[in-house]
Amino acid sequence: MAKMTAIEFQEKHARRLSAAVDDVRKGIDKVTVNPCELAAAKQSKMLANLTTAVNDGRWAAGLRRVSLDDWKRKARDVGAGRIPAGITAAKAKVIAFAEQLLPHIDAGQEKIKGMPDITLEDNIARMTDFIRHMANFKRSK
Repeated sequence: MAKMTAIEFQEKHARRLSAAVDDVRKGIDKVTVNPCELAAAKQSKMLANLTTAVNDGRWAAGLRRVSLDDWKRKARDVGAGRIPAGITAAKAKVIAFAEQLLPHIDAGQEKIKGMPDITLEDNIARMTDFIRHMANFKRSK
């Protein structure tokens, strides 16, 4: 028999983790190797484990544990409230991305300006050309 209920477990977990935020920050500052580089070095392991989880049904079962109502509630009540802080923190990344994306868009638009635009087929060709142009966009960093 469990020594504590699930509710007691959650309350204790939340209380202790909330009190440990300073320790978490200090731990982050002590990291000396980029965890993203370590993860990238293990991509074959990630692919193998994800493939196994998809093939044995765990991946789908995990997704199905969240109902539409649960997803909406969490997205609305938790996620949406984090958007302002997230986009503010991402300012430099968004600018760096836009510095690469916007010239690429401009180049694609310039290219299709010179294409015929009279018929439906002309417009479909212009659209297709622009979509292919955008599909070739690759960030340099």
